[in-house]
Amino acid sequence: MTRIAFLRLAFCLYPFALVACGGPDATSAGAETALRYPAEDAIALSVNGEGISEAMLVRIARVRGFDLSDSAQREQVIDLAVETVLLAQDAIASGLAARPDVRTELDLVRVQALAARNLADTRAGMALSDEQLREFYQQVIAQTGTRELHLRNALYVDEAAAIAAASAAVASADFAVWLAGAEASGAQQAGDLGWANIAQLPPELAKAALALPDGGVSVAPVRTRFGWHVIQRVASRQFTPPPFEDVRDGILKQAGDKHLEEKIAGLRTKATIRPMEAN
Repeated sequence: MTRIAFLRLAFCLYPFALVACGGPDATSAGAETALRYPAEDAIALSVNGEGISEAMLVRIARVRGFDLSDSAQREQVIDLAVETVLLAQDAIASGLAARPDVRTELDLVRVQALAARNLADTRAGMALSDEQLREFYQQVIAQTGTRELHLRNALYVDEAAAIAAASAAVASADFAVWLAGAEASGAQQAGDLGWANIAQLPPELAKAALALPDGGVSVAPVRTRFGWHVIQRVASRQFTPPPFEDVRDGILKQAGDKHLEEKIAGLRTKATIRPMEAN
C-alpha cells in the first residue's frame, strides 16, 4: 500500500473520532470534554450539556449511508451520535481517556485524519489544464515505453538460495517445468507474471528483463525491494498507448498522486527529523 492510499484509509476508518481529537488540552481550561471544538453550525441536541451539531449528524449519515431526510434514519443517526458521545464521556469519567496507550491511539487518529484531509483538500484544489494533462500523459508514455514483456519469476528471500536456483534454472531444459517445482525447493513465490510494460515493474527487474533475449533466463538473481528474483523473459511485443481522450480521468488521478507525493517529499525536505537516543 502506498503512503497516499494508507492516509485515505485512515480517514475513512476514523470519520468522527470524538475524545481528545485536538485543540488545547481541556484540563487547562476546566473539565475534559468529549467534543473538543465549537460547533460548526446549529446544535441539534445536547448530551450531558455537550452539543451535537447538525453538521456532525450530516457527517455520520454520510459515512454510514443514512438519509437524514428520512425521519426513521435520522433517529438512527441521532442514536448513534448519542451513544458515541456517551461512551466517550464515560471513557473520560472513568479515567480510560487518560491512559497513555489510549492517548497515543487518539493522537494517531487525529494526525491521520488531519493528514488525509490535507491531501484531499490539496487534490481538490488542483486545477490542471488539458495542456498540462497532455504533457503529463506524454511523460507517462515516455516512462512506460512502447514494449511489453511477458515474464516468469521465482522470488527468494535468501541470496544464496537464489544464486543456486538461478544456476539450476539456467541448466534446466524447460524453465516452466523448473518453475513449477521452485516453491517446493525454497522459492517464496513462483509463477507466470503475464504481460507488463516497463513502468509496471520494479526498476531493477525491468532493466534485467530488457537485457535478456526472448526466452532468456537471468544468469544471476535480480535484487529488488521484494527479494531476489530468478526470471525468464518469455516474449516481448510492441505496446500502443491508448489515446489521451480514453485515459484522461486516469491521467488526472496519476497527476494528482504525483503532486501529492511531491508535496510530501517537499515537507520531508524542510522538516527536522532526527532519531532520539534511547535512555
